[in-house]
Amino acid sequence: MNTDPSRFDKVEEHPDFPRMIERAPILPADANVGIAIAGPAMLSLFGVVFLAIALNLLVDSDSPFLFAFLFFAAALAIIFTGLSMASRALRFKNAPIQRCVAVIVKDRSEVVGGESSTSTSYFATLQLRGGTRVELPTYRSLAGRLVIGDIGIAFVKSQTLVDFTRFDIE
Repeated sequence: MNTDPSRFDKVEEHPDFPRMIERAPILPADANVGIAIAGPAMLSLFGVVFLAIALNLLVDSDSPFLFAFLFFAAALAIIFTGLSMASRALRFKNAPIQRCVAVIVKDRSEVVGGESSTSTSYFATLQLRGGTRVELPTYRSLAGRLVIGDIGIAFVKSQTLVDFTRFDIE
């Protein structure tokens, strides 16, 4: 793949470059931030209901203390998990989008899980003008469009590649 610095110059000299670097990228459909906030919020709401049950068990003198305490601890863990997940999603939503000219030098996927369920994560390695390479997670819908050797504008939001605009400069 060609990572010659002159290719970076050609992208920056391309007539469409000023317009494309300023555009607001549309996040992929699988980057639904609304769901990423609503799901954890519902989890936290469930935790509050669980907490109310736990407090009722603590007040009830017939319930064993250890049982009530475990219920209480589980409720707090659920609330904390939901709030931290929502906080992470809000940080992503509010993060600025960074733009840079880069070459796609590698892509990979990682499958984790067992027989009953699996999860696939996608990554792209970008090379910048100075030769620095950085591997970033990306979305399934974007990973399918990336081609090794392509040069263009990478749109990065919170250390995640959210869009890539290819330039045909050869």
